[in-house]
Amino acid sequence: MAKAKRKTTTKSQVERAQEANSSWTRFFKETKMEMKKVIWPEKKDMIHYTIATIVSVVLVSFLIVAVDFVFNGLSRLLVTAVG
Repeated sequence: MAKAKRKTTTKSQVERAQEANSSWTRFFKETKMEMKKVIWPEKKDMIHYTIATIVSVVLVSFLIVAVDFVFNGLSRLLVTAVG
């Protein structure tokens, strides 16, 4: 049995370039519209958020260091006890 050939429609390079161009244009227009909907925080709020973030990072870092110190001590204790 012979396979039937499919007719494929090929787009010219110009048509593909125009579609790509229009999709990028649409993307940027929609992005601009969405950015207009954003409610930006005041400077005072932004400072508070930044301070809260820095404090949180420092506290979590200390917690990780403390847990690491405890596990390091336990592993040394286990190594000396076992052998």
